[in-house]
Amino acid sequence: MTEPIHLNVLLVEDNPGDARLVEHHLNSPAVGHFVDDVTISHVESLAPVADRPGATYDVVLLDLGLPESTGLSTLDRATEMVDAAPIIVLTGMQDQEMAIEAINRGAQDYLPKADLDGDRLVRALRYAVVRSRQQRAIQRQTDQMDFFNSILQHDILNGMNVIRARGELLEDTLDSQEREYASTIVRWSDDLIDLTEKVRSVLETVTDEDGRGHEHRELQAVLTAAAERARSVGDACTVTVESEAVTVVADELLDDVFANLFLNAVEHSGADVTIDVTTTVEDGVVTVCLADDGDGIPSSEARRIFERGEKGSESGGTGFGLYFVDTMVRSYGGDVWVEDSDLGGAAFYIELPHATP
Repeated sequence: MTEPIHLNVLLVEDNPGDARLVEHHLNSPAVGHFVDDVTISHVESLAPVADRPGATYDVVLLDLGLPESTGLSTLDRATEMVDAAPIIVLTGMQDQEMAIEAINRGAQDYLPKADLDGDRLVRALRYAVVRSRQQRAIQRQTDQMDFFNSILQHDILNGMNVIRARGELLEDTLDSQEREYASTIVRWSDDLIDLTEKVRSVLETVTDEDGRGHEHRELQAVLTAAAERARSVGDACTVTVESEAVTVVADELLDDVFANLFLNAVEHSGADVTIDVTTTVEDGVVTVCLADDGDGIPSSEARRIFERGEKGSESGGTGFGLYFVDTMVRSYGGDVWVEDSDLGGAAFYIELPHATP
């Protein structure tokens, strides 16, 4: 059974005739198709609104010409008073520039009174309410991710560093098999600390409205370091990197992006995997192709492998690696996808913005 939808509307209008017209439209059958019930609170100025700081509204219909203020200053004052409630501006002025400026200052819509009718008001209400609820949902998710990020930083990460330090101490003092146990504690601590840092980076990327601070990275150095790490993991791994000296827009986590891709190839294709890496530069975009001779990836899974928690049936990992790759590459303004390689396995393509002088 669908829960009834109730709409609490604040109408700020000092002209009695205009107020009656708006109330007429709000009580029309057209609005009834959108919500089950409408409560209208009518005031003739912002003074009563200021006197009720705890009041909450689903939407505010605001006339810009009030006794105490006119124009966009009225919108600014109302925005401070009604907190997160969406505001639809009602005005007798046909001013396109003012309409654009009102939207830029936070109004959800700008409706000239001369053009107002029931259908248009309903559409504006529906858009304002839906968008406001989406924004609140996004803000709740952002707050939750900020909370989990703080837990990662202050609790889990600090705890893992303590465990690692104790493991190192035991590693230096114990002998034989017990020393191997201590070494295992240190290795697992390093892995978990590394994973925690990557999760924090993803959380910061998706919650930072201004985006992470990007810099210019020398791609060849990043690829060379990632290739060496892959060779150290698989003794029989053959890696060939053909890359010209080119700079891309990224940050320090680009090293982890390519390290994950190289290690993914070793994990899924075996220690004797052959990996060929090539780069091309065209139209301000640098494309890196990382191709291997492994078993490949079915076309049905080509996009899904980048989703959160996805991993191959033979993988013993967390399914976080390729999700991390996808999230970071997109935060740089790039793209990543996988195709079949000429070597018979998988070919990962990574597009990054070219850092032109």
